[in-house]
Formats: sequence, C-alpha cells, structure tokens
Amino acid sequence: MNSAKNLFLSVGALCSFVILVLLFGLIFYKLFGGSGEGELLVIGGEQKSTRRPTISQSFKESSATNRPTLTNKTSVLSNWRGFKRLWKANNELERAQLIVQNVNMNPNSTWSARLNKYTIGIKSLNEMINFTDSFDPLNSTYMMDPSRLKSLEDYLDTVFKQHYTEHLTNLEQQLRPIPERFNAAQRWGDCAQSILRVRDQGGCGSCWAVAAISVISDRICIASEGRERSGISAQQLVECCDYCGGCTGAPNSFFPFLYWHLEGLVNDRCFPYTIARDCGAPCPPTEFQNPRGLGSCSLGKTKCADEYLQATNYKAKYVYKIGSLEEDDSVNQFPKPLTSRLKMNENGEFNGRIGGIVELLKREIMTHGPVMLCFSVFESFMHYHDGVYNFDLQPGEQHVYDHCAKIIGWGRQRRPNSVGVQNYLIAVNSWGSLWAKDGTFKIDVDRLSYFHSDLFAGVPDI
Repeated sequence: MNSAKNLFLSVGALCSFVILVLLFGLIFYKLFGGSGEGELLVIGGEQKSTRRPTISQSFKESSATNRPTLTNKTSVLSNWRGFKRLWKANNELERAQLIVQNVNMNPNSTWSARLNKYTIGIKSLNEMINFTDSFDPLNSTYMMDPSRLKSLEDYLDTVFKQHYTEHLTNLEQQLRPIPERFNAAQRWGDCAQSILRVRDQGGCGSCWAVAAISVISDRICIASEGRERSGISAQQLVECCDYCGGCTGAPNSFFPFLYWHLEGLVNDRCFPYTIARDCGAPCPPTEFQNPRGLGSCSLGKTKCADEYLQATNYKAKYVYKIGSLEEDDSVNQFPKPLTSRLKMNENGEFNGRIGGIVELLKREIMTHGPVMLCFSVFESFMHYHDGVYNFDLQPGEQHVYDHCAKIIGWGRQRRPNSVGVQNYLIAVNSWGSLWAKDGTFKIDVDRLSYFHSDLFAGVPDI
C-alpha cells in the first residue's frame, strides 16, 4: 500500500516538474523568442506597446485611426529573429541606436543607416493634416468648399481631357526601349544643376511645395531646352495658395500643380524661401506648428523681393496625377489618374503598349523629366545613409508622416546573397545636403506597391 502511495506521489511530482518546465519555457518564448507576424506592433500611433497582435489585428487597428499601415502581405517583413526589439529600449536614444544597428547588422539589408541626431525621439503626429486625403485624421479632406471642388473636377474633365488623351498617346507611341538605368541629369545636361539641386524645407512641413517646385523648375528648364534655369518659388505656394496647405502639410499633393496651372508661379529670386533652416536635417515636426520666417503673401505676380527684378509668371499647360504605385489606389479619387484612362482588361491589367504603372512612370520621366512622389515615411528612413531603402520594417517601427520627394531616374542591382534583382527609383530629398550621404536616396520601387505612393507632374506652358 505504501509502495503504491509512494509511486503515485513520485509520478505526481514528476508531472508537476514537467508542467513547471513547460510553463517557464512558454514564458521565455513569449518574452524573447518568435518573429514575423506575432511581433508586428501597431504602426502609426505614438505609443509603443509590448503586446504582439497578429498582422490582421495590426491592420485592423491601424486602419481605425486612418493611418497608413502594412497590408497582410507578410513578404514585406523580413525575419528579424535574433535582432534586438525596439520596445526594449530604455530611452529614445537607445531606440534610435537599435534601429541603426539592426539595419547595419542585417546580412540581407540593401541599405546602410547612420544615426541622425535630429530625428532621435521623433513621434508620429496624428493631429497633423497629412499629404493625401486618404490619410487625413482631421477629416478636412480639402481646404475649399464643395462647390469649388466640384467646379475643379468638371474643369479637369473638360479642359484637360484632350490634353490627357494626347499625352498618353504620345507616351504609348514612344519606340525607345526603356533602359535598365536612367538619370534625368545625364539625359538633360543643360538642366543638370537644377535636377541635382538639393533644397531644404527647414522648419516647415512644406515638402509638398518644395518637391513640387523642384519638379516644376526642372520641367521648365527641360521644355525651354535649358534657356530657363531659374528655380521656382516654394514660399509662394506655402503663403499664397489658400487651398494647397501649409507648414503642417497638404490635404492633397495635386493642389500645388493645380495652382501652377491656374495662378502661375514666380522664381525664387523674386519670392525667396525665408523659412528658418537652422533646426536640423530634417527639422523636427514640432517646428511645423510655429514656423519661423513665414510671411503673408506680400510678394508674387507684380512685386519681387529684389525691387530691380521684374516678376515673371510661369504657368502650366496642364497638370495631372500619373497614378499610384500602391496596389490598392481606390481611396484617393481626386484627381482621376492617367492610369484610369488607359485601356485595361477585366483583371485590371493594361491592354495597350504601356505594360503598367512602372512603365508609365519611366516613359513619363524619359519624355518630360522628373516627377513628384509622395510616400509613407517610417522611423528607419530618417536614419538612411546610402543604398536602396526597402521598407524592411522592424517590429515596433512607427510611421512618422507622409513625405514628398522628386524622382529623377531609376536603376537596378543584385540583392545581397544573390537573392534576385532589386529595382529602385533615384530621388532628391528636401532635407538639405547634410541628410544621408548627399541629400538624395534610392528607394525600392517594388516595395512601394505596399504603401501610399502617389505620383504627380505637369507640362509647362512654354
């Protein structure tokens, strides 16, 4: 009897020990193990969380706050097992250092990072008006009354309709093969100085204006065969366009191009950029709320800062949204992109000579010059130094804001460890030449399809 009792107690003790070991193992795994779907945190909020929802949960929660997020395509995420978790950082400096360290230690990374002291502790600003209506948390979709917006929609459908048709026909009839590599500065040497110029938006969320006038300046130079090389005024857009936006962003990045067509723009010698640029590369968004050096539209069509200069007003013949590299572009419906005018089959694929949005983009740049790209920026991008940025987001990495830059070309390279080929776009940023290697960057064009990525341009009236 005692033997049976002792046996029973021994088995019970053994089972308790096994359960205890399994319990500790599970706790250890939850704290230190796992990767991929289970470790993706909600992107777009200011607060870091230690809970680890699934990708579908993250997508649902992020969508509820109208913030850009990952799709449920897990291929966007790399395997970050073995790398230190961002939420384990004790302070903001350590968090930034972890982002940089993880990128540079990843053998599959296609880009290198360098700690940017100006972006340590940067937070996403949910209260800011973003650069497209689809991600506008204030629901202030357009800074104009509905009747004015309706008249603009009618205007585009009537006045620009023939221009759009001829524009696309011209691009479709281009017989030149698309090269593997292209740089607008090399194609139009007389305008290289304009194309490669790195501007600094300073303490104002005016990337939408700075990137737009950078594209406009280049296209005026190209269309005039190098005769018109004056840079166009970004300050005029920020101060004088009552519906474009301001230093806290723009509701729709098409509006600066529309203003160029409707009102015209002078050069930046006539209306110089006076917003303070001594606050970093880039300046923190906290500067955007009370920008230094912002005026009240006292210059422009008839009066220049230099009284000896005569104001010259440059206008566009027509302007347009090319399309979006994002696979789901159903949210932002104004204006209708050029891609909507191309013939498509029942699967949404182009039937004509242009095989897709990337080919349309490349033929646009080859024919008319640089374009503006507006895309989602995450924490790691702030620390970009060189290489091809690929949106390989680390678990817990936050969306900071949306941003616009100028695209001047493209290229391709073999991925690390010979895993396929990587196609990229070449961009000029608006954070000054001290950001990154020289103020420019390369970005993975295929990965842009998972995120907000709108393209805009226009044709000068010369």
